[in-house]
Amino acid sequence: MSVEDYCKIFREEYLSFKLPLIEQFDVTGVHSDNILRLMTFNQKLGARERIDKWANRNYPETRDENVQILDGYLTLCEQNRIRPIMFLPPVTEGYKKHFIKPMLDEFYYLVRQACKKHPSAIFIDSWKLQGLSDADFWDVDHLNIQGAAKFSIFLNDFIERL
Repeated sequence: MSVEDYCKIFREEYLSFKLPLIEQFDVTGVHSDNILRLMTFNQKLGARERIDKWANRNYPETRDENVQILDGYLTLCEQNRIRPIMFLPPVTEGYKKHFIKPMLDEFYYLVRQACKKHPSAIFIDSWKLQGLSDADFWDVDHLNIQGAAKFSIFLNDFIERL
């Protein structure tokens, strides 16, 4: 597909798409136990272990390459009059509490630099989003269907206000 094809799809289909209200989601179906599964106590306790795995993942060359790729995407969006929206996905309070601060600080710095270079870009920090609880998560850093529905409604409302 060409850029023109994607632009056409975005303009004609995406802009007319409306997310249903959360009450319209059927979470009582055959697979609802798998879809709506809530975090177990052990998963909540494992937040620290899960985050500690990130501590040894410092790859400056990959980070630099990803920054260049992001810059290319944002430039392409600007060239095609598309307003890019980036977001940091929501996580549980336990995950935030234990996350490695220097890594998070570097992430925020890189996002600020990208938004400064590309003023049309928008960044949504979903770590500051209110209204989600542990009951909305599959594990410490992935939403379940109920949480995904809530987050989708938030994103849709945000986009409509633009």
